[in-house]
Amino acid sequence: MKFCRQFTIALILILTVYSSDSHSQYRFRTVRDTTKYNEKSLDVKIFRSFNNIHSSFVNGLVNVTNKSLILVSIAAPVGMFVAARVNDNHYDESSSVLLALSEGLNEGVTHILKTTVRRNRPYRTLNGVYLTDTTAVKGGFSFPSGHSSGSFVIATSLTLRYPDKPVLIAGLYAYATLVALGRMYWGVHYPSDVLSGMLIGAGSAALIYSLRAPIIEAKNKLFNQSERTENYSTSLNTPAFLISIAAVDLINNFLNSSSNKVLNNSSIRFSSSPETNSLHYSLNF
Repeated sequence: MKFCRQFTIALILILTVYSSDSHSQYRFRTVRDTTKYNEKSLDVKIFRSFNNIHSSFVNGLVNVTNKSLILVSIAAPVGMFVAARVNDNHYDESSSVLLALSEGLNEGVTHILKTTVRRNRPYRTLNGVYLTDTTAVKGGFSFPSGHSSGSFVIATSLTLRYPDKPVLIAGLYAYATLVALGRMYWGVHYPSDVLSGMLIGAGSAALIYSLRAPIIEAKNKLFNQSERTENYSTSLNTPAFLISIAAVDLINNFLNSSSNKVLNNSSIRFSSSPETNSLHYSLNF
């Protein structure tokens, strides 16, 4: 618990520095055709309640966590796998594989639904939406929220594997909830998109977890580890794991917001185009 207090205080101080600019400097209004959307619907009302928040602190917090989820999704299973191999920890190694497969399943389901439903994002259909940079969602669809599903698949997968680590579970779900709610604050998702994303992410993790026995057996055969048994381990370093997630977020945000041209162009950026079933990736230095 002492670590949690120290971590929270440090994070708040860092985010306060990052969020020193006003809300209006980050966002702008757009005017869209609202003929097909009912402003009195619960979906739109909840969206407005989050999107209309005016807080420089919230703005900085959401910007930091929302810009780096894909990097976190890559770093989490890869980092766990490498650490497990170095420490010869069979349980953590299997957990990293299950996490990676859960993320892959989640991404596939989310992408299929986006290209099938093809729902426009709020900033394209509603008047007066507060909006941040939409480069990462240019050409994308709204349902379901990929950030919500991506964050909740990580939280659920590791919760199922480490049920006796309350600090880890609380930290992961707090992070996932912040990412998910931030999508409405950013003006790019409706509440129904976010809720659906949460369920898809959690469901993907639960499905892979239910198939863990044959998956781990196949993994053991692949790595010539057939003699090894699956014994529960609590060795996952909670402070190191949560700090690494925060570090990825903060470093990428620093690169994105830096006034230095070299640093600003050094960030890793992803964008998707469901209309053409393509994923664009660029690494700029």
